[in-house]
Amino acid sequence: MTHPSLNAELTRANSIVSPVELAFDAAEYDRRLGVLREAMRAAGVDVAVITAPDTMAWLHGYRTRWYRQHTSTSLPPAQCTVVHANDDVYFMIEAGYHLDVVAANSVVPEIRPLPSSFEEEVTLAEYVAFLEHEFRREGWEGATVGIERWSCIPSPAVANVVEGMLESIGCKIVDTTIPFRSARSKKSAAEVEKIELAQRACDAGILALQAGATREMTELEGWALYTSGMVAAGGEPAALHETVATGTSLSGLHRLSGRTPLGASYLFHPDAAAAYDGYHARATRPLVFGTAPAEDVSNAAVQAESFEVFAEHAVPGTPWRHVQEKLREHYRSAGLEPAGAGYELGVTVAPADWVGEFSWSIDTKTDAVIEAGMVMNYETWSTVVIVDTFVFEETGPRFLSSLPRTVLEVA
Repeated sequence: MTHPSLNAELTRANSIVSPVELAFDAAEYDRRLGVLREAMRAAGVDVAVITAPDTMAWLHGYRTRWYRQHTSTSLPPAQCTVVHANDDVYFMIEAGYHLDVVAANSVVPEIRPLPSSFEEEVTLAEYVAFLEHEFRREGWEGATVGIERWSCIPSPAVANVVEGMLESIGCKIVDTTIPFRSARSKKSAAEVEKIELAQRACDAGILALQAGATREMTELEGWALYTSGMVAAGGEPAALHETVATGTSLSGLHRLSGRTPLGASYLFHPDAAAAYDGYHARATRPLVFGTAPAEDVSNAAVQAESFEVFAEHAVPGTPWRHVQEKLREHYRSAGLEPAGAGYELGVTVAPADWVGEFSWSIDTKTDAVIEAGMVMNYETWSTVVIVDTFVFEETGPRFLSSLPRTVLEVA
């Protein structure tokens, strides 16, 4: 039975039937729901309590800028999507004042709002009690429940209380992180289209940086220049801070852009990504002021050739270890240490990592086989770093960036 104080909010929430910012049509979201339910049944799960923002975005479109990932203890993460594997029951729990946000970009068929307001936030105890009430209301005591334990949301403190409550009503907990991530690893044509748009924006941002960078400009100013060009081309900021970093250190690309002038070194990199409706694409190119040193040009040429080696051998159905061996042979024949890696890309919601579930490197030991439909990046490095995004099609990888794989000179 619904809490009396929620009746008005439920009526209002469920009367909002025209989402206005959907990334995909209803048929695409229906397909995903079917894929998720199939994964649930394969994992022996009756009910899924979905808390990962990227899973919710993939399943029904919901994205926001505040998931209470690292807030105070008085503002616990208090949103989730609940799906039954066989019945039609499928709803989202969110704060009452977020109902319009959910309705604006989600196709979730039912919202069950928490009794909260901007003046009086829901407590952890109230959130867990509400979730328990909904489980008992549906008769799910003793169900096998799928939880995404590798999600950063909710925090361990909240997750422990939620799982304790579920166990107290006889439920069995199953970690469904891998099944749920695997369910969305193969991209539909509609998803690939979003990633292609993200790639165009990413490329445009790098070209804007190449055209406008000066030696006196700081890394942060270079980052702003990249971001402006990327957004002007239709992109969105990535889930991680896209960095512009001086120097030749690969690890330097993992730091934030700072106030160091770009001219402090002859070389700098935009380690870039862009998103479109949450779908990410990546590109990195080395940039130099003036004429590129011969060694960097030579190294970049070897790395560029490795993309051709990758394209020749990375065909669906081929074991990854075969591709890795061919890449090692290529680098060693050129007198360079083998250096290459990649990982899955797709929908990601900030604040989070754009790195997907599957990853590999030249030296990774894996029995995995290449599958069509996955979108990944390929990274190579020496004194310079080159990164591209590709989609595995039936005939092999199709790289998405239009940028030349060489050192880009800045006038």
